[in-house]
Amino acid sequence: MQKLTFKGDKTILLIVILLSLLSVLMIASAGNRWMEQLRNFGVGFFLLFVFYHIDYRTVSRFATPLLILAGGLLIYSFIDSSGARTVSIMGMDLQIFYFIGFCVLLYMAKFMALKLNSEEELTRNEVLKLFGLILLFCGGIFFSNQSTAIILFCTCIVLLFVGRVKTKYLLTFCGIIFVAVFLAFALNIGRVQTFKNRVIYWKNDKITPGMDKDYGKQAILSRAAISTASWFPAHVGKGTIKKILPEKDNDYVYAVLVEEMGIIVGLFVLFAYLFILFRTMRIARNAEGAFAMLLAWGIGFWFCMQALIHIGVNSFLIPATGQTLPFISRGGVSLAISGAAIGILLNISKREV
Repeated sequence: MQKLTFKGDKTILLIVILLSLLSVLMIASAGNRWMEQLRNFGVGFFLLFVFYHIDYRTVSRFATPLLILAGGLLIYSFIDSSGARTVSIMGMDLQIFYFIGFCVLLYMAKFMALKLNSEEELTRNEVLKLFGLILLFCGGIFFSNQSTAIILFCTCIVLLFVGRVKTKYLLTFCGIIFVAVFLAFALNIGRVQTFKNRVIYWKNDKITPGMDKDYGKQAILSRAAISTASWFPAHVGKGTIKKILPEKDNDYVYAVLVEEMGIIVGLFVLFAYLFILFRTMRIARNAEGAFAMLLAWGIGFWFCMQALIHIGVNSFLIPATGQTLPFISRGGVSLAISGAAIGILLNISKREV
């Protein structure tokens, strides 16, 4: 009987498993939804297993249909009014922006790989096409979820840079985006006022007229949870600040984790995400072909940036953005997409040249 062997990056898989175990512990500590989280992890790890075994080149064949689907979901998000960060599909509120972002990265990786594999530079028209794609999807997401739009935009720029797009094109495009964002803030388009209020509170550290009082409550309590934590686990399941901390199992789960598990575990989680990015860079460098290299970069950078923003918000280093912590925060669609993405990354890693 043939032994079951794992040929992918064992370090990334181990980190994901450890983060998942911490997640179940934190969700159980924060409330009574740990069974729901276990179910979500079941879906996530099932997709991880499936995409680990599916050749990533097979996934590339669906890049265009998935991009069309992402466009349809983005349009639907404007029609639906269930919430700023979710849309209602068949009676369920789903966070679709992670899925949309992944579809954009998949399409860009395939589009640029066709040129890189033939050792040709992207033409000016092809670069403009990619710029238009980024502007369309990042701009559409920006109206509802600024932080996810920013993460997607930065990840796309990294892919363009790695894909050898000329620097003058990148600087020009970033300049145009800067002007567009400035106009959006000036005209208070979409949820821009909410974002501005959060920046103002972060800068002044106090509530001003017109702001949601939860801004101050979340920022103060998350900082208190982290600043009063011990170095080692001492209050596992017995945190006191978490009892009144809003979004304690989602946007502010890192603060709860540090309060109960200690600073050492908090630092371990921080460096775990940085190490995933480091391992991803290694996988990308040794990847078999340009598509695998670009897709690995996209997945690794997205995960790390999302985690750093979440931790930065919990530590009050940056304004509140409402980003979850991958594989630790409570989630449904986000965990499913994360599992599929890591599965693809592991599939790429087992085919390193």
